[in-house]
Amino acid sequence: MLEVVKQIGEILLEKEKKEPLEILIENPDSNGTYKIVWALEFDKDLKFQDITEEEFKAENYKIYLYKRGIGANSPDFSPTSRITEPEKTFLKKIIKWFESHFKSHKEISEFGEILNELNKHKKEIIEKLNQLNQQSKDSKIITIKIDGKYPYEIKLFRDTFINDFFQKITEVKKENSVCSICGEKKDSVFATSQLYTFFTTDKECYIAGGFNKKEAWKNFPVCKDCFLKVDFGRKFIENNLKFKFYSRNYYLIPHLILDTKEALEEINDILSFEKKNIKSLSQNEKKKYFADEEEILDIIKDYKDIITFYFLFLKGGSTADKDRILLLVEDVLPSRIYKVFEVKEKVENTFNIENYTFGKINQFLTEFDKFLFEVIDKIFREGKLDYKAILKIFMKKIRQKFVNSSKDIRETLFLTRDAIMNIYFFKELSLINFDDINIKERKFEVKMLRKNKKMLEEMKMEETKFDKVFEKLGGSLNTTAKQGIFLLGALTQMLLNIQGVERENTPFWKQLKGLKMNEEDIKGLLPKVINKLQEYGKLDKGKKELAKEISKYLLHQEKFGLTIDEINFYFVSGMSLVDEVKEEIYKKVENE
Repeated sequence: MLEVVKQIGEILLEKEKKEPLEILIENPDSNGTYKIVWALEFDKDLKFQDITEEEFKAENYKIYLYKRGIGANSPDFSPTSRITEPEKTFLKKIIKWFESHFKSHKEISEFGEILNELNKHKKEIIEKLNQLNQQSKDSKIITIKIDGKYPYEIKLFRDTFINDFFQKITEVKKENSVCSICGEKKDSVFATSQLYTFFTTDKECYIAGGFNKKEAWKNFPVCKDCFLKVDFGRKFIENNLKFKFYSRNYYLIPHLILDTKEALEEINDILSFEKKNIKSLSQNEKKKYFADEEEILDIIKDYKDIITFYFLFLKGGSTADKDRILLLVEDVLPSRIYKVFEVKEKVENTFNIENYTFGKINQFLTEFDKFLFEVIDKIFREGKLDYKAILKIFMKKIRQKFVNSSKDIRETLFLTRDAIMNIYFFKELSLINFDDINIKERKFEVKMLRKNKKMLEEMKMEETKFDKVFEKLGGSLNTTAKQGIFLLGALTQMLLNIQGVERENTPFWKQLKGLKMNEEDIKGLLPKVINKLQEYGKLDKGKKELAKEISKYLLHQEKFGLTIDEINFYFVSGMSLVDEVKEEIYKKVENE
């Protein structure tokens, strides 16, 4: 992955003509709250003059030469710091910076002269800083100016900055060794956690070479050139290519796989795309999103397969919390993203909804992070999902909704419909292969049907009137038992609807046992439903036809060979799609 980040850094550096030092400089106002700068003014002879207050120069922030120090108590890499408490920052950051550099660079007299001036005027500087702090509650930055020049404009500070930085991060290094990123032999390589903090040298368990920290360079050797390019690419990705997959952040990293002019133009197009324009573009063209309202997926799906994309999901990202890779989906082709949107549109057309999004999957997987990331990986990189594991997770959520929704089952049916759409989506993306499942599950059916060859031949030839409805479950209704359970769910929902109108109550609800019915419960439920419909005088010709079909399907198999989750999922799916089942049975009655 770091090779891809380096590639982005190279492209951007060539495009923006940046110097190595500029790669390391950070924006002290990166969070947009530091608008005031306090400058400790020195004349050309390095004599302290005064403290001036000015507005932060956002368009040219490099003049402050700011880079946060490594470690909470360490000074920053230049005499520029963000103010926490005025006195504390002045003493612990500015004074300490000059003290440490005066000790380590005795030959540079300027550091000693400035330090003497700061100590000489320490009391008046602290008093002035506190006075200025009372005048405004805005966040501030403190820096120095010598003869009107900022740190970046002074060669001494520029040279010290870059030398100190590499000295700090190359504590673990090796001479004349190969860089793990570019693959070339360099004068020196080193190990560092400054690129991504999922690599570290501060814990022995991560160190190669017999737990010897000096050997840590073997784990992740990198040269200075590659470090600078990766660092610049990483910062660009974090600032410009960070998106949301619902509540989870991810970085979209484009990868140039063909070194052609056309490929370079496409990747430059992506790198120059501004995040703030994504939402307006999507709204203007009325595009449907899949993962987030401000996503880029709907845009990049139309690129050619001369570039690929990495999806990087990280946990953490701050200095206080080490980055941890949750998921890295590598080399996703634009054509695959196009396929995802193509199937998404097919789901929308099949179920007559406006916008099918990943939210319909996410709502079932909020408690199952590991499985969620497996699903994301398979969606964009292909592969197979465990169908029974999916049903188990879906049914847990459906049962919770069923039990907590009291006597109003509509929320449960809406949730079940979402589950049905998800299965259809997985099937159309070839993440579930029901042909393989068929071979195992139809053994139960065929074993019984062999006793009656005539019935077997009739089943092979007959096309049921409900095939169109069955198809909405993506091919999962592949045995007569499943089809019978599904239709029984629809007939049961018809009864519940009648009870809701007649009695404003649904006492038959209790017969469903919290959607934990087994095979015997299902077989015993059909006569109960028929009996209740007769009591209400609602067992019309359509419902009789449906009951007859259900009985035929259930009797075809001596044993269902299904888990409790499967039985109840197909049952509640029939409840959810009751209107489509009714349409089919009453269409036949009207024709007759």
